[in-house]
Amino acid sequence: MRPIIVINDPTSEGGQVLEGSPSTFINDLAVARLGDRVSCAHGECTIVSGDETLQVDDRAVAREGDSTACGATLVATQNDTGVL
Repeated sequence: MRPIIVINDPTSEGGQVLEGSPSTFINDLAVARLGDRVSCAHGECTIVSGDETLQVDDRAVAREGDSTACGATLVATQNDTGVL
């Protein structure tokens, strides 16, 4: 399993994850999910891919390499890949 994305993780285009779950955390950082907001050079967009087999708040969990609406990929800063 690829590492899970959390709030403040960077994107491949210099942005970062702005939003995450209000109830699920890794090392005190909110877990990012499908539809959560990210910043990018073009402004804000959302996470558009995730692991449909791992859900948080009824939304797919974002993992390293998943995509944003502007085409950037997500880069994990945490090594945790276990079950939430």
